[in-house]
Amino acid sequence: MSAKTKTSHELSHTTMAFIATEIDESWGTLIYEEDREDPIIVNTPPGKLMEAAYRYHGEELVARFDGAKILCDFNNKPPIAISVTHHFYFFPTHSSTNPYCSWFSHTHIRKIKKAKYGGSEVWFRDGRQLMVPVSEGIMLNQLHRTAQYRFMLAEQLKPVHQKEALNALIKALGYPTF
Repeated sequence: MSAKTKTSHELSHTTMAFIATEIDESWGTLIYEEDREDPIIVNTPPGKLMEAAYRYHGEELVARFDGAKILCDFNNKPPIAISVTHHFYFFPTHSSTNPYCSWFSHTHIRKIKKAKYGGSEVWFRDGRQLMVPVSEGIMLNQLHRTAQYRFMLAEQLKPVHQKEALNALIKALGYPTF
């Protein structure tokens, strides 16, 4: 890896995963980006980077773990919506308080397979693979829970989007909107 260590990172549509790693006897993150061959090394644990991301995107009400708990009754390792408008949905590999907890972007995962010697292989949509020391069953469960959460959020937001579309149509026709 030929990467310079950073202290922060801004999540974007190309962010595939935040992987927990030990850096100089403390926890840091390897960040995998779709448009970069080598991971970015950050001296901040993945959980702190996730907190910064949802605060930056200003969607704390939906982004907090409470969203998945309320909508889907997920109490353990709930996925989070960093930004519904940007489609940033991530799921954890462990409890968010566990230093080993890594985070994966739901959007970037193509498939998850059992690894030859334990753990799992995560295949990203750009063709890259990443070995993860978490069972295939847990990873698939987290992937499916995130899909369910995304669907439930979309259903909750559908009336809002329909009202916005109707108001845009009314405005385009020259009528006053409410």
